[in-house]
Amino acid sequence: MTPELLAPAGSFVCAEAAFAHGADAVYAGIGRFNLRAHSPNFDVDEFAELVDFAVDKGKRVYGVANIMPDDRTLAELEDTLAQLANRRRAPHAFIISDPGVLSVARQIFPGTPIHLSTQSGCFNSAAMRFWRDCGVSRVILPRELNIEQIRHLSSLDIMETEIFVHGAMCVSVSGRCLLGAYINRRHPNLGDCPQPCRLRYRIIPNAQGVDLQQDGFDAEESAEGVYLLNSKDLCTTAILPALIESGAASFKIEGRSKSAHYVASAVKVYRDAIDTYIDNPRGYRPKNWWAAELDAVDHRPYTTGFYDGDPIMQEQFASKAQAGFRLIGTVKAVVDGRPVVDVKNIFSAAGEGAEPVNVLPVKKGQPPFDLRFESITELDGTDCRQACPNRLVVLRGCSKNLRVGDMLRVKS
Repeated sequence: MTPELLAPAGSFVCAEAAFAHGADAVYAGIGRFNLRAHSPNFDVDEFAELVDFAVDKGKRVYGVANIMPDDRTLAELEDTLAQLANRRRAPHAFIISDPGVLSVARQIFPGTPIHLSTQSGCFNSAAMRFWRDCGVSRVILPRELNIEQIRHLSSLDIMETEIFVHGAMCVSVSGRCLLGAYINRRHPNLGDCPQPCRLRYRIIPNAQGVDLQQDGFDAEESAEGVYLLNSKDLCTTAILPALIESGAASFKIEGRSKSAHYVASAVKVYRDAIDTYIDNPRGYRPKNWWAAELDAVDHRPYTTGFYDGDPIMQEQFASKAQAGFRLIGTVKAVVDGRPVVDVKNIFSAAGEGAEPVNVLPVKKGQPPFDLRFESITELDGTDCRQACPNRLVVLRGCSKNLRVGDMLRVKS
């Protein structure tokens, strides 16, 4: 069975990038009723547009409503879902974690499948049967399970299982953390997590007369301080065959707060990795460009997490790695063989001796490649020395052909 590749869509441009590079479905927040309240998310009209966009491409959209609301917030969510129903637009499923939200979603959208968020912490078959009897058709399993446990729960055929395969991990149990609420009243279970686990910590002596600025010391000796709670990022290309063979129906990439470039890169790699295994299971070998591409985006050091028992899943001396590439534009059209680029960051023509532009292509199975071009013009053919952000420009004299959706990058 080929698992679904499910990508994050914090914005419409992220959804476009995900579909262009091979995602089967995206998950997107409806308003602020999800655990990424600071992502752009979608209002009712935008979400309806996203559903139409996905359906036209033969893709799916899952609406995320996985906060744990009080009564007032639940009433606001109910009103939002009613507005969506009035537009006769339903997502292909709702992702929820709270029984009250489940009840409201089933009442307003009685035929729409319900997926149980990992936030609910469904660790065993009895819990799966309970949620199935409540109307849930898919469970997003906790990252804390190992491959054998995933295989066992999937084999019981109680409901579909979904697992995370890439992205940030939480030091708490399946994201159920209150540390941010205690520190500055930003409540993670309402989507307002300030990520205190990514901060640098010091030990402060608890005694009268102590100068907190002078007498504190790092928890471990280091010039940079120590990130006590900082987990590595999940990356599973090395163990993907075992995850596919576990029977999980959907492979999920984390990252609704990430850029379209990040989403495209991760989707591109996992699309090729899944297809490589399906085409030749015994001959599966991670390709060099997969690791290079995943290293080129913002990330923390990678781990396979609890899935195969990695003994070191914390990164104590850094909270994030520098991205290897900076996005400069996306191909929006090809006219008379010349790419029309939507410029995101300033760039110039790659002259003699200059670093070439790197391309993340949408073509299935094609790895990233370098590109040179002779000149840049405005749409009317006027030469321009530099391409400026939020403009459309034409690249002339390209060394290779480009396609709509290709992303152009330069080294950071």
